[in-house]
Amino acid sequence: MNTSNTAYPHVLILGAGLGGLSLAQALRKRGITFEIFERDRHDLERLQGWTVSVHRAPERSMVEDMRESVAEDMPPFTMVSHLDSVDVPCEFAYYNPDSTAKMGYRDDGSQTYMWANRSTLRQWLSTHVGIQYDKHAVRIEERADGVTVHFKDGSSATGDILVGAEGAHSMTRKHILEGNDPVQAEKMFLVSGDVRLDKREAEAQMTLSHSSYLVDFAGADDGKPYHLFVGLDKLATPEPGNKIPGADYYFHLTGQDDGADRDDFWTYAASREQLLAFARKQARDLPPRFRCVIDRASAGRMKSPPVRLNTLIMDSLPVGRCTLLGDAAHVMTPFRGEGGCHAMKDGLNLARAIGKIDKGDEQSLRRELGEYQEEMIKRGCGAAAASSKEYTTAIDHEKPESRAVRGVAMVALPQEQVVL
Repeated sequence: MNTSNTAYPHVLILGAGLGGLSLAQALRKRGITFEIFERDRHDLERLQGWTVSVHRAPERSMVEDMRESVAEDMPPFTMVSHLDSVDVPCEFAYYNPDSTAKMGYRDDGSQTYMWANRSTLRQWLSTHVGIQYDKHAVRIEERADGVTVHFKDGSSATGDILVGAEGAHSMTRKHILEGNDPVQAEKMFLVSGDVRLDKREAEAQMTLSHSSYLVDFAGADDGKPYHLFVGLDKLATPEPGNKIPGADYYFHLTGQDDGADRDDFWTYAASREQLLAFARKQARDLPPRFRCVIDRASAGRMKSPPVRLNTLIMDSLPVGRCTLLGDAAHVMTPFRGEGGCHAMKDGLNLARAIGKIDKGDEQSLRRELGEYQEEMIKRGCGAAAASSKEYTTAIDHEKPESRAVRGVAMVALPQEQVVL
């Protein structure tokens, strides 16, 4: 039994990202006590990432699961959609630059396929959750009757279960694996930036795809294969008359290089100006409609240093009072758009498992956490392996349904003009 709370089990959560907060909300609904710690000093200390595709993970809609797993005092989940202010369904599209065909997936009106603005989603998940910021975990003590985490500021917390939800470089994972770290750097790199588009430009991009699209092409400068992903982050605040003056967009240019897994790869030391120049140089032969976001980007809004791509695949995880979720257990590349969904799914599943633990029963704790971990590793690491292969998977333009995107099979989509 833990010494700091009379409730059992008391849960300590390291990391207030999508997975950790999903766990917190699901525990809150069940009346299970928890504390959640975040190493950032405050919510706005760093960029939290771009939009999140919320879909199936894998057997049912993540939207439906989330609605059922949180308390009734939560705001409507639809508010997290980056299209919440307009009557347009979320969609993803794929293009071959040499063709006008539009393939992808569109929500059917049920709002069970959604693109969420990440900041809005984190705010929603933080509702009624007391996040303790500036808590940098440095050491974990696991005992027969509980677990204690020690923080850099000299404080500590004790509970019955500790959950590592602190991302790809999880110190909880290193504790569980006794210092071993199976994370593998990918031989792929990202060049990313964001930009504010005016109304006309935003309408043109939303006509290509309401939410986001992907273009495969050969670089104009080096002839190598590249992916250009363009996404809507959020629409601008409506003006009088409910007119939307523009939107915030972002892009990811992805390439392969044998040196991209090394710390000295050129992009990690490049200036913002160099990164933008590289993106423009490789994309210069693309049709202007696909090149718009790169052309309109400014060096000051390039991501520097770029995000590094890693993959974590494990066969199993030792069972104890410490467990993992999300990127801490199965970090993956973004090519299937599933990482955020699996992290949230982990959180909801873990809450269900914790809710089944018999009070004071060590065997019950180990059984429920073991079953959670077995399913989580199989599902999450399977998705990580599939995502790693996705970059080089050729798309059959005659059979778009042969490739899954954002958890669902692609279909032919209609070309429709969007007016904001």
